[in-house]
Amino acid sequence: RDRTPPPAYRVRATGVVLLLAAMHCCSLPDVSAAPSRTRSLPARVAAAGGIERWNSQDGLRTTAEMLRRSVTASSVDEALEQVRSLTALGHLIHAYTYMRRLYEKDAELYYATILAAPDELLPVVYTPTVGEACQKFGLIPMSARGCYVSIAQRGHFIDVLREYASAHLAREPDGTYACDCIVFSDGGRILGLGDLGAWGMGIPIGKLDLYTVCAGVNPHRTVPILLDMGVSDASGNTARIDIRTHPLYTGLVQPRSMSASAAGTKVNTAYYGDGNVIEELMSAAVQLFGRHVLLQFEDFNSNDAFPLLQAMRERFLTYNDDIQGTAAVTVAGILGGLRLRHPAERDLVPLLKNETFLFHGAGSANIGA
Repeated sequence: RDRTPPPAYRVRATGVVLLLAAMHCCSLPDVSAAPSRTRSLPARVAAAGGIERWNSQDGLRTTAEMLRRSVTASSVDEALEQVRSLTALGHLIHAYTYMRRLYEKDAELYYATILAAPDELLPVVYTPTVGEACQKFGLIPMSARGCYVSIAQRGHFIDVLREYASAHLAREPDGTYACDCIVFSDGGRILGLGDLGAWGMGIPIGKLDLYTVCAGVNPHRTVPILLDMGVSDASGNTARIDIRTHPLYTGLVQPRSMSASAAGTKVNTAYYGDGNVIEELMSAAVQLFGRHVLLQFEDFNSNDAFPLLQAMRERFLTYNDDIQGTAAVTVAGILGGLRLRHPAERDLVPLLKNETFLFHGAGSANIGA
């Protein structure tokens, strides 16, 4: 399939010329003409009658109106001036909500603004701020970005993906939906914060933003997915937030179905066996978007992350960023250090046996490395 990039524009940021494909050439379909989304919204948002009605309730209505009135920028300079007035306060969660609203208002301006000051704004739209944003995701007005697939829709995942695609993706010349990359999480281990359930959507959204800003991935050809399997009680997250009973929790109000694996670890029951939900989700994505679509696991609990990667890595174009991505950067850093020490050496791998490595902790990245 022809992947020749469209005409592009350049934005100079912190001395580095970054390239971003001109997004207007692959613009989104007319959302106003698309069918109203019901399947691909979070469970409670759909039950409330959609995004607009959800945001009209107490606790969100005033915030939504304040953001609508305050995010008025129509140029990069104006957007930078407005967001910097918030970062100057020293608490980046306010700048995060500003940027989320800017994306909703004008996605091209959103990315151009980040490209103009990536050193300032990447920490706003992703780590470290995204962790707090996920803990408070229900307090931020709901936006249309992001596809929610719940265990209650088992057997119909392809219909959920199709509904989202029809509203948010353009089509290829052959009529298939244009999607290159999907980042999906079940919210089970958001950073080091624990189980945040459907509020974990901030992670797939933020990771895809990194891919656009740092690698030029066309954001109109991506889908952030939150696989809603329920959520733990307050004991399941480090801040002890009782997410499941929170009046602004967007997802399924039910616990996860957990069981013991053969190794004695605690795992999500629905992820294993014939016709499990992971297999259904990935198969539906390939059926709808083609085998070229990258399916990235993100922030799954380690007890599930390793066996799921092992089961799916030879069947789909997939990888786990927490295990393989961070580890790859770590290994690259080590090899880069060896290159500095031995600039004339062509094969660095044998030199690794001469080094001593300390792995602090036993998380996904350490074990992956």
